[in-house]
Amino acid sequence: MASAPKFSQASLDFIVKASRQKKSEWLDKNREEYEKVLVEPMRDLMEKAALAIKPEAPGYRFPTRQHARLRRGADQSMGPFRDWIGVSVSRDSGSRYDSMPNLYFHISGDDLFSAGGLYMPSADQTKHIRKWIDQDPSALEELFEDRDFKKLFKELGTERMLKTKPRDYPLDHPKFEWLKLSGWYVWRPISKKILFSKNFSDVLIEDWHQIMRLNRILDQYTQSWPKSNSIDILPKVQLRKMDWDE
Repeated sequence: MASAPKFSQASLDFIVKASRQKKSEWLDKNREEYEKVLVEPMRDLMEKAALAIKPEAPGYRFPTRQHARLRRGADQSMGPFRDWIGVSVSRDSGSRYDSMPNLYFHISGDDLFSAGGLYMPSADQTKHIRKWIDQDPSALEELFEDRDFKKLFKELGTERMLKTKPRDYPLDHPKFEWLKLSGWYVWRPISKKILFSKNFSDVLIEDWHQIMRLNRILDQYTQSWPKSNSIDILPKVQLRKMDWDE
């Protein structure tokens, strides 16, 4: 029985080589290697992740084609190929503004990580989340105190954070650092040793299982107000694909 395809140093080297090319025909000429070192491992990874995660993630769409997409979009001023590959798993949306919590995997020559949450919420979603953090952050607090979760993710990411204090919230608020955020997500680096191992899919699946716990809290936060607020529940939020996307 043939072993499952897996990532290797050749996978990372191929991404680096692609990013240095000037002509899009290069990929066609190197299609066989591309399929072997990137497309097949990514397809296998996503199939295993979908099988494990879908039962607890209704509506989340796992990629079924264009695995390991390297080509840039219309703007190719920096070359025809990117120097990274990202896979975003989220739900369909019908809004230009609102995002959905997602699951994410990123691979490049020297930057490997798993992530998820709500990276670029709309202004309305941000208002909802901050109101929950202000009045009832217990769900988030319990999550970050949970042994299984904090073993992987110790805190929210801080890449998206206000330089000044958020309006309407005091500097001495006990959850001020959470209120300052303008994106609520978690991430963690992945070592090459883990990426290249035959059990990597198990690692990513466990990361995403835990991130789904955060996403369910964010779903609640973005689609309702805490009970202590005079406003009950807004009309259902219209959604669009997560900004962490290919």
